Amino acid sequence: MDDTGKIRLLLIEDDPGDAELFRTLLRRGGRGASIEMAWASGLSAALDHLETESFDVVVTDLGLPESKGIETFMTIHGHHPDVPVIVLTGLSDEALALRAVQKGAQDYLVKGEVGRDLLLRSIRYSIERQKLLTEFERNLKEIKTLKGLIPVCAWCRKMRDDRGYWKKVETYLEEHTDASFSHGICPECLEKTDPQMFELMRRENPEIVEIAVHGSAGTWSRLEHREISVLLIEDDTGDAELIREIASETKGPGLVIENVTRLSSAIERLGREKFDLVLSDLGLPDSNGIETFIKIHTLYPDIPVILLTGLRDEELGARAVRSGAQDYVVKGQIDGNSLMRSIRYSIERQKLISELGSKLTEIRRLERERKNILSMFAHDIKNVVVPSAGFLTRLLSGKTQNLKEDLAAIRDGLTTAEYLLSNFIEFSRFETREYAPKRVPVDMVAIVRRQIEASRVKAGEKKIAVSSEFPGKPFLTVMADQAMLDRVIANLLDNAVKYTDHGGAINVKVVTTDNGVLVQVRDTGVGIADEHIPYIFDAFYRGTGAQKGSGLGLSIARTIVEAHGGELWVRSSPGEGSTFSFTLPRE
Repeated sequence: MDDTGKIRLLLIEDDPGDAELFRTLLRRGGRGASIEMAWASGLSAALDHLETESFDVVVTDLGLPESKGIETFMTIHGHHPDVPVIVLTGLSDEALALRAVQKGAQDYLVKGEVGRDLLLRSIRYSIERQKLLTEFERNLKEIKTLKGLIPVCAWCRKMRDDRGYWKKVETYLEEHTDASFSHGICPECLEKTDPQMFELMRRENPEIVEIAVHGSAGTWSRLEHREISVLLIEDDTGDAELIREIASETKGPGLVIENVTRLSSAIERLGREKFDLVLSDLGLPDSNGIETFIKIHTLYPDIPVILLTGLRDEELGARAVRSGAQDYVVKGQIDGNSLMRSIRYSIERQKLISELGSKLTEIRRLERERKNILSMFAHDIKNVVVPSAGFLTRLLSGKTQNLKEDLAAIRDGLTTAEYLLSNFIEFSRFETREYAPKRVPVDMVAIVRRQIEASRVKAGEKKIAVSSEFPGKPFLTVMADQAMLDRVIANLLDNAVKYTDHGGAINVKVVTTDNGVLVQVRDTGVGIADEHIPYIFDAFYRGTGAQKGSGLGLSIARTIVEAHGGELWVRSSPGEGSTFSFTLPRE
């Protein structure tokens, strides 16, 4: 839409007569934005138009020489997902209409059953709805940069909230988002756990089971032939009865309509009962105009709302859609079929928006988590670089008291900074393809021996004895990434040395199992309190001890082990030391 309010529309219609009728319909008198129409007689010509020109909306027939049915819409939407599409056809097919909306079409109009007012309203609302969806989709793309940062327990799959409490996924999401859960059993699980019941359901409801198994996301279809519950907010008894009569003429699922006459009564009913949709007049005894919708939508944003009024006000309708209403219909200009179409499409569109909204809420939470991680990393780097810079400044100014000690401090600081950066870079690779193990036959005992020898320097500084126990010959060979396993053993030994007191002991044990290998790193260190154990493998988590590190070593170790199909865990008691164990499959 340009600065003058003109709407640019692309009509895709192979019948010149129908195209001219459509153009004539747009030219008829009436209020509303002016529309500039371009015409394409085929799908390829339409795609060329869309590549070279800018359009606010596309209206397309489903039956074209080059493309038929839902694939026509899918091709357009696949190439230009941000352009709203209205499907126009001579086929009065509700199933096809609903499928188009599920796939992303903004509306579905039947030739010969639509007037100028309904067409203009559909065009304007489709543009406004697409703007909302495009904004959601743009924000959702950010989630791809946040992989690997969700605090989920690798064993029980609980999630840790901002206060450090571990909760079930359902509880966490219900507390942190507007989502809620209803539990059931999906067809795949039912088939595994109770094959007889699954076969019985397949025989009695073959279409529903087929949709549930092969439909979107493998979930139960919500488009079963069930009644749709509607809360009608209408204070005029005659108008309410008229709506009931119109609803009785509808095809498909029946409508169960509950009528209230005041907004306050509606809000009270919505608080204690579940409705699929709200159909509301804008002029009520206790509320008037757009504020009626705003109050409903603010309290119950996931319930689709269709506004019903006697006011032929296109601007009010467009404003309502921009605010979140799913549709706006005028009393006296709607029949049973158009009412049912509006209701069903509104429910489907609200489902899409609610799902996107929940994902957007999760993105914001993940963004907070990402910022916290970056802040902690920056703090760690600063803590080692700033002192080193101070020593270097003192050295350059000639004020150093002990040149050797200052140079050693600078070296240690930069070595620590390099270690922190190395760990952070390793951590950032978790979700990339390059982090996939490159499996080759690996001598597990040789790796452990090599890393034990590498750890003896730091262990010797604290007079820590490092011992080992290996199985008899032949040495165990596993299919694994040697560099990754080197990192796991090195991290576990580094952790053991760091938290073991002067004069302590560390033992590394390799045991052959039926399915592979078990490696244990046992120390006589400070141990880990029970309240810290659930978080010990979280990225950047540190206990309350005096030792400092990147907080990534154990997280990296577990990620590597799990990437190989193994498990990593710890058993520990304060003052008695810790035992970190991991398993790896033979292949």
